[in-house]
Amino acid sequence: PRPMARRRGPSLTRQHVVDAAIRCIEAEGPAAAGVSRVARELGIKPPSIYNHVGKGDALERAISIEGNRRLMDALKPSVRGIVAPQAQLHTLAVTTRDWARAHPHLYALMARVPPDNEHPDFVPILTDMFDLFGRPLGQLGLTGPAALHAIRGLRASLHGFILLENSGQFALAEAPEESFHWLLDTILRGIAAPPIADH
Repeated sequence: PRPMARRRGPSLTRQHVVDAAIRCIEAEGPAAAGVSRVARELGIKPPSIYNHVGKGDALERAISIEGNRRLMDALKPSVRGIVAPQAQLHTLAVTTRDWARAHPHLYALMARVPPDNEHPDFVPILTDMFDLFGRPLGQLGLTGPAALHAIRGLRASLHGFILLENSGQFALAEAPEESFHWLLDTILRGIAAPPIADH
């Protein structure tokens, strides 16, 4: 792809760098998140990237934060007007999968970058995520550690399914769509059920 027109001086922002990196990733895959590739996209020298996002793995972390923000922008409106808690959780799960299928390379990068839960840009995203999932779980009687366990379990199941599906590993006869809804229905029934035994 042709690089963007070069931005000079203070007009280039951190957001421009992150947006350019995401364009590269979505067109070419997670390997295109390198500083040299993103600098070429912007028509600037690589050291300018460091000036805006920092050194080391700072660019990948910034991309991951922006990817999570975009995912949350899809999730928040998806449950508006939905009252039943299990229907809210079902919609959040379906929307997550749909978004990840639409942005497979960005999702793959997000999956490999450890989150920085203390980063000021990530804290509001994390808060929104816990609110979105915690609200319906609270309606189902799950709060505190129980809600956290439920969020982790649901997220782990979704995440594993999405990564396997996006990498083309569901090649057998039954449609992945049916498997996804079987998995989701099973998890949501389990969330609403009492624990099998103490641990």
